[in-house]
Amino acid sequence: MRWLSDLIGSPDDALLVNGELARGHILGVAASSMSMSVMNGLRERKCTFTVQVYREGHEPYQATAVQRVQEVYLPQFASGRAWVAVRLDPANPARIALDFATAPPEVQVKPVEGQSSAESILATGRPVEVVLVQAQPLGMKAPSGDDVYLLTLTVIDGAETPYQTQVGNAVPAASLPVLFPGSRLQAKRGDGQGDIVVDWNAAAASEPGGTTDGATPAP
Repeated sequence: MRWLSDLIGSPDDALLVNGELARGHILGVAASSMSMSVMNGLRERKCTFTVQVYREGHEPYQATAVQRVQEVYLPQFASGRAWVAVRLDPANPARIALDFATAPPEVQVKPVEGQSSAESILATGRPVEVVLVQAQPLGMKAPSGDDVYLLTLTVIDGAETPYQTQVGNAVPAASLPVLFPGSRLQAKRGDGQGDIVVDWNAAAASEPGGTTDGATPAP
């Protein structure tokens, strides 16, 4: 009867029980016309979720899940700020289910390699100055053990026109004192506008009594 479950948007029970636990960031939600109530409960709607999956020890990737969810939660999931627990099939990681009954786990992701890696950008990127607008912990750790934050930054120097972008950077504990709105930070920019890595060494050195030790680039 799996065909019927798929038709009404029921998750794969076996995947929810046995699937590998990962962390998911909901990037988009497309609601269908199919809705129903289960045992006179809140109305639920079948939706297609686009999810950025953060799996322990692996690079992040995108996958989709077609699943039914209570309609009252749709604005939250469509906000772009929702994080959920994900169950995935290790033999086919693109096959996922959203586990709304479990808290999103903290995971350590594999760092990006090549020219777009943090190390490469710090070594060869163009110097820019940024202003921190907001910092939000992502519930993930870099291989260094440092917490990864979603940073909303305004690039004010080193670009033809100031612009705002969001980036994931690992932030060493020594740099937390400069992680406040309005903080001006030195960074390096890669090829794309969003390829920004904060130079935490420079941030620490600019603080009274600061040190250039302990900086950690983003994954």
